Amino acid sequence: MEDSVAIGFAKGLLPKKGRRRPRVLARPGRSAVYHVVSRTCGQTFLLGAVEKERMRDLIGRVAAFCGVELLTYCILDNHFHLLVEVPGEVGELSDAELIRRAGFLYGGKVRPGQPLTLTMVEGALAEGGATRAYMRDLLLRRMGSLAMFVKVLKQRFSIGYNRLNERKGTLWEGPFRSVLVENSQEALALVGAYIDLNAVRAGIVEDPKDYRFCGYGEAVGKGKLGEYALLVRLAGMGFGAELLRKGVDRADTPACLEAAGRLYRLLMFEVATDGSASEKGRVLPKVAFWKVDAAGGGLTRGQLLRCRIRYMTEGAVIGSRAFVEDWFSGVKESFGRRQTGARPMKGGDFGGLCSLRDLSDPLR
Repeated sequence: MEDSVAIGFAKGLLPKKGRRRPRVLARPGRSAVYHVVSRTCGQTFLLGAVEKERMRDLIGRVAAFCGVELLTYCILDNHFHLLVEVPGEVGELSDAELIRRAGFLYGGKVRPGQPLTLTMVEGALAEGGATRAYMRDLLLRRMGSLAMFVKVLKQRFSIGYNRLNERKGTLWEGPFRSVLVENSQEALALVGAYIDLNAVRAGIVEDPKDYRFCGYGEAVGKGKLGEYALLVRLAGMGFGAELLRKGVDRADTPACLEAAGRLYRLLMFEVATDGSASEKGRVLPKVAFWKVDAAGGGLTRGQLLRCRIRYMTEGAVIGSRAFVEDWFSGVKESFGRRQTGARPMKGGDFGGLCSLRDLSDPLR
């Protein structure tokens, strides 16, 4: 992380009213996973089925252009969630690779007044000299950056949305929120399941497989769980290995994916055993939650995943104690007397995960 960003965040940990906290980013050169959330202006329900289809398609194309890996996502009527991995550095890309990536955004039908087309990219790179250098710089500056990825995504969607709906003005409510997430099976599984269960918490569906605008639902609907990036990542980490039958080679990719898929589904469908689960929305109202907490209890993972958890959008950094402390060690001097960075996530069974911010009320 750049020192200015780290110091700015530390000083703004408890900002004055109206002041936005600087974004928490991984240190330079390190790839990192982020949970991203952005809402429509006024949180109005602007995204219908058609708009969600366009958003889903655009997310994939912008990710491919920027070199960002989309692990999972969920698009609802007034906001979207993304779990993405951003590379630590773009690296040396050939002209051919730049043209290939540009095709995801600038290929296809050319609209009147479109500032950049694939033909223009190809022509500039073929011309060489200063023109080629300018075009390479223009494209490379839009790659390998979380902020640029989300900016391009939201801008391009807004332009298309406003054009089709004869609308003007901003579509999105302020800057997007993001949380740095450890690239571990515990953190990825919990945050990924939280994202995939958005439509369940909203009462839209009872099973995330029935909601086609989330990563899990799309993969199940297409019958291609093996192409679900989050599941592939988890399987590679050994997630679900304990479910493999005795004698099955754990290097067997189909078997590992199947086991990971079973365990991920079990994670999403852990239910309360005390009869407190509701049909939709929060499992427990806040008053009931605090009674459980005061009695020394806590919510199960299944209950937590059906709550709106503030850590997921306001925790700043989520992961093991070692992961949070590693990030904190680079900016410790900016936090004054604070000697440790990791704070246990309170309210229930978070599997030992910690966050950078200590939230007195873990539910929204």
